[in-house]
Amino acid sequence: MSDLKHFAPLLDDKDILHQRDDMAPHLMDWRGQFDGAAQGVLFPRSTEQVAQIMAIADEHNIIIVPQGGNTGLVGGSIPDKSGQSIVLSLTKMNKVRELSVQNRSMIVESGCILEELHKTAEEHNLYFPLNLAAKGSCTIGGNLSTNAGGVNVVRYGNTRDLCLGVEVVLLGGRVMNLLSPLRKDNTGYDLKNLFIGAEGTLGIITAATLKLFQLPKMITTLFVEVNEISNAVKLLNTFKSHFPDRIESFELMPKSFWEVAKNNINNMVMPLEKMPEMGVLIDISSYSKDDTSPNEEGEIPIIKTIENVLEECFEKNLISDATICKNENQSKSLWSIREAAAESEKKELEKSNLIKCLKHDISLPVESIDDFHKDAQNMISNFLPELRTIYFGHLGDGNLHYNIFGNGSLPDGFKGKSQDLTNKLYEIVHKYNGSFSAEHGIGQLKKNNLKTHKNNVAYSLMKIIKNQLDPKGIMNPGKVLF
Repeated sequence: MSDLKHFAPLLDDKDILHQRDDMAPHLMDWRGQFDGAAQGVLFPRSTEQVAQIMAIADEHNIIIVPQGGNTGLVGGSIPDKSGQSIVLSLTKMNKVRELSVQNRSMIVESGCILEELHKTAEEHNLYFPLNLAAKGSCTIGGNLSTNAGGVNVVRYGNTRDLCLGVEVVLLGGRVMNLLSPLRKDNTGYDLKNLFIGAEGTLGIITAATLKLFQLPKMITTLFVEVNEISNAVKLLNTFKSHFPDRIESFELMPKSFWEVAKNNINNMVMPLEKMPEMGVLIDISSYSKDDTSPNEEGEIPIIKTIENVLEECFEKNLISDATICKNENQSKSLWSIREAAAESEKKELEKSNLIKCLKHDISLPVESIDDFHKDAQNMISNFLPELRTIYFGHLGDGNLHYNIFGNGSLPDGFKGKSQDLTNKLYEIVHKYNGSFSAEHGIGQLKKNNLKTHKNNVAYSLMKIIKNQLDPKGIMNPGKVLF
């Protein structure tokens, strides 16, 4: 008999799914890369219900797979194919419990949609800077679970850096309340950060206290053509010197990115007259009226300053073309192209009739990105004929999404050698002191790589912690660790 019977007294019938068709959206990731099976999907509405569920799971050895908006890219929230798991969806726990304007913080439940948190903060003239392409459907619990990054990491850091505290339900139903909004709380081990990035393998994050910031009076968006990566890095340092602590985003968008975008986004408007060879999308924030109000000549000071910096960069031959968005609509149009990157690649893959595209979420010291790219392209060109690299990413914090499309005439596009190719790419990443996992998490996709590349002592310690908090191995098994 199904283990669902144990949970029926806790939840309304509408908060329990057990039919395959009803569960289907929770059993496959949006890319279609991972699919599984489950006994059911539970939708608790309170921390108390989550605690009761975890107590029952502990008592009856029931596998629990926590899930947020199911927008992940590494299969971290998808159950295995055994059909023994229970998916625990936090999407109905979506209240903002508290918002403090003076403390610039808010306590939110895990099922809150990221974009809704943006709106809530802005209603109080505050700003929550975590910004992802999936912001309209991803949840803050999932963001915390993977320590998500996004386009604003260059200034504000990853999700971990934006979190003051968490509420976590442990196996057995114990609730650890660390929701204090304090900026300073030096009381022993930093347990909060143990659960951020753990992908539900140690406990269930049910709520979090988030940092809020001053809402910028204006964000200026510009697109610059730099021709090569080394110039983009120099441009980043130039802008950092002129706009310290004001660069919100600094995104690398090379020609291969624009080719895919143009093929798959209807009515797309290019930012420049010709397709950029190597482009950078930049956001710069302004906080004072002096920066954003027209002067006697009718000029907006921040725009004039940016124009002067761009002129300086032209003279140094760092850039070949540039455009500054004149209004919010132009800015949104440009950002919509960047945010559609994953969907554009998915469509491109379908058009190519390829089974597989190798997606890599890597980080490198910014000064090493150009050398890494040259080494990687040399390796890829020698590995198999007619492979195509489409890369882009957050240059400001050294994070690249380095994706390789296969050769359509070969089996699966890579002649069965896709793992070998990824391994060779990660060897080059390691050569430059980079990481094979920057912001997407480990999940199912990268647990082999974690075991290979993580420091042996650190990996062993991670397993000790896992065994202590989940001795039965029923918390999201098959994810992160073996």
